Amino acid sequence: MSSNKKTYIQPKLTVYGEVETLTKGTNAGETLDKDFPAGTSRGSLTFS
Repeated sequence: MSSNKKTYIQPKLTVYGEVETLTKGTNAGETLDKDFPAGTSRGSLTFS
């Protein structure tokens, strides 16, 4: 019986900077997320 196991390759972490700095320029935006049709504006929401 032969063993066809693959060699384990340890994942590597790439650091692009501090989270606070990378997300500093974000804001709420005018459009909504994937739960709404593309381009739906915040002003179009109605709550029942």
